[in-house]
Amino acid sequence: MTSMVIPVVSGQRYHADRRSAATAPFSRAAWQGRRRGARRAGDRVNSYVDWYEPGLFYIAVGILLLCCADATFTLHLLQLGASEANPFMAWLLEIDTQLFLVTKFAFTAAGLVFLVAHKNFAVFSLFTVRHTLHGLLFGYALLIQYELVLLGGWL
Repeated sequence: MTSMVIPVVSGQRYHADRRSAATAPFSRAAWQGRRRGARRAGDRVNSYVDWYEPGLFYIAVGILLLCCADATFTLHLLQLGASEANPFMAWLLEIDTQLFLVTKFAFTAAGLVFLVAHKNFAVFSLFTVRHTLHGLLFGYALLIQYELVLLGGWL
């Protein structure tokens, strides 16, 4: 890509337009990202960023770990006589247990990638996706507690 020379009004200096060249792959900006938040106050909702705070990573990993625990407890509860409430997951369990586990994890992981990428987007103009991630973590924690209560009753 060729750099464009643009005149600067004060002092008539000339410099290359910084937006005309791609970011160097080993530069600090390429690895750390530039955009951490919105540039204007009106852009804080429904905007993408280049850098995500570590807290979102911990929430996503927490949800994935709770998803794995849910799958494990579900399989154990099924051995004890319970039934799967989700018809799609029940169908997968009829086909193959490993398919159930891989699908459950893959759907959760793909959903989390989508939600984290859209963390600043509004949901029904009431709250952001970031709040939804917190709610999912809390909901999964409640589900695990419920499953532990069920397992405690059958142990």
